[in-house]
Amino acid sequence: MQGIILEVDAKSDAGVIRADDHTRYEFNLQSCRNGMPSEGATVDFEVREGKAEAIYILKTSWKAKLDWLFWFLFSFRGRISRDQFVIFLLAGVFVSFLASPFVDYDEIPTSLVLGWATALYIGSAVTVKRFHDSGTSAVWLFFTIVFFIFGLLSFMRVLNLSEIITYAVLTLLALLMIFCLYLCFAKGSIGSNRYGKEPCCCKTIRLK
Repeated sequence: MQGIILEVDAKSDAGVIRADDHTRYEFNLQSCRNGMPSEGATVDFEVREGKAEAIYILKTSWKAKLDWLFWFLFSFRGRISRDQFVIFLLAGVFVSFLASPFVDYDEIPTSLVLGWATALYIGSAVTVKRFHDSGTSAVWLFFTIVFFIFGLLSFMRVLNLSEIITYAVLTLLALLMIFCLYLCFAKGSIGSNRYGKEPCCCKTIRLK
């Protein structure tokens, strides 16, 4: 049987499907076999004891796709899987490669500064959601950014730090960067954690 998702409530882990015969069925998100559906998505399902079970997403509306993309790029809430993070990194490298011939580093315009700021925000939002997948707080990324700024200012001689403090800052920065890199590719929590439901992932490239 097929139908359309009318409502999804992640907090209560439930939703409502309207079947092709206009009958409405409640369902639990655990019954979704290929990811969390969004409102307006077309699904295939079975009816068992008056509830929708074994739900498979067939088609997602454009509005739902745009809502998901906005959440993925700009929200600091929720979780993403490793394969989603890897795809994001590859897309970022590809976009940077395409944009590099048009960048004039001799004269840095305001638009380029805004572009860098936007890229930093998006990268932070995506990385934080990757941290959340393993149940880790975003505070580690915050510390890494702070130490990076201190290290950069010290390298540029803006801050007159002693040699010992400078080496200490750079050492802590290196350790934090290694730890953050590990968190980006660490295996996520099985099932739900305090940051949300386990994200749908591509089994073909999921690291074990």
